[in-house]
Amino acid sequence: MNRKLKKLLCSLLLLTLSMAAFAKDKDKSEKNSTCRPLFTALELNVGGAAWVEKPLSYFTFDGPGFSVGLEMMRAAKGSSKWVQQHQLRYMYNKGTIAISGKGGSKAYFGNYTFGMMTYSTVCPGFRLYYGADLDVLGGAVNNLHSGNNPFTIKADLSLGFTGMAVCDFKLGKLPVTARYQMALPVFSAFIQTEQGYFIKGLLDGWRVGMWGGRFNMRNRLHFDLHFKTWALRLGYNNDILTYYATPNHFQYVSHNFVVGFAGDLMRWSKSNENKKIKTALYTY
Repeated sequence: MNRKLKKLLCSLLLLTLSMAAFAKDKDKSEKNSTCRPLFTALELNVGGAAWVEKPLSYFTFDGPGFSVGLEMMRAAKGSSKWVQQHQLRYMYNKGTIAISGKGGSKAYFGNYTFGMMTYSTVCPGFRLYYGADLDVLGGAVNNLHSGNNPFTIKADLSLGFTGMAVCDFKLGKLPVTARYQMALPVFSAFIQTEQGYFIKGLLDGWRVGMWGGRFNMRNRLHFDLHFKTWALRLGYNNDILTYYATPNHFQYVSHNFVVGFAGDLMRWSKSNENKKIKTALYTY
């Protein structure tokens, strides 16, 4: 009985080692036979914004501005439908008092967003992405209409939901990928420091809140027109940034027209010709 048991245990051990070796070879084979191109998009945004910050100034400022952005997406390894997304953006606006056209104010913001989403295919050519993202934002507002040119510095770390609807269709013979994405931060830690109180603000100015004390939203509507290995991006970006639970009540809303270039890097390399393509956004 003991001899039979030993043989059985040895057989199970050999079977386990064989399966592990097979799985390792399979993963290696899948890695060598699958290409996960890095989707990359470069954007230039031109438009305008309006902002107000009380009690630093009781006037609403509005004016033109621009922003530049970089977006990268990549499909996860294996058979899962998870997708990583990285977004980097810099925004600049210069405005005057809305009711008089006088005075002046400048707003600067930069942010980085990391998101993880999975997706479901609702029907051929239409997919829904949903997940969460982490956003890091920093910026400053400088009011030029006062004698001492007061400014405030802002920092924000938030975690929230993001979702995306993607539709593939043809405009005549031209393939088009249409996408709408919304990001809605839920939990956040943020700070606003006034001129001359930067160190004090860093020590005791942090706030933790949800929608009652801070409400942000990002809306993206893009149309990618495919020309062989690259795509022309046209679209609209909207950013809403508000802080209530601080000494300064701040609100910023921007609207921008988007033009850019996008495409899947590494897909068109000769070494990937015979590999299975696993894309993050585009379908071919």
